[in-house]
Amino acid sequence: MEEIEKSTILGHVDLQIIKKVKENVSIPVIGNGDVKSADDAKKMFEYTGVDGIMIGRASLGQPWIISEIINNLTGKKVDKVSNEKKLKIIKEHLKLAVKEKGEYIAIREMRKHICWYIKNLKESSKIRERINKIEDINELVTCLEEYFNTL
Repeated sequence: MEEIEKSTILGHVDLQIIKKVKENVSIPVIGNGDVKSADDAKKMFEYTGVDGIMIGRASLGQPWIISEIINNLTGKKVDKVSNEKKLKIIKEHLKLAVKEKGEYIAIREMRKHICWYIKNLKESSKIRERINKIEDINELVTCLEEYFNTL
């Protein structure tokens, strides 16, 4: 079996395979798998020569990853999203969900999204427990504001 160069593996995706596909077909090739940051995207493009990339699970809880990747690839400064900005995005997401689906359904569906947004933040497991029991929009917003104020 051919030994794989460590620098050609991004997470669990083997960039060599994607590169070989790109080199051997005449249609556009979209790279997919383990692109979790702007640096991962850049590595995917540079090593494989793909025509585009897909972002999957990495966008859960960080929808701004798309603009981070675009900015990084076009040489623009990439600022880390602050907790204040995260809270603002969560509240806007919640507002739009309520408008679209009504409070009852929106709160239940937003619970999973909020869990993604707060993943890896301090004490996130405790706040997830609380969020998953809340049924009122105002209580949910207050809970989020109190939590983000502790960060």
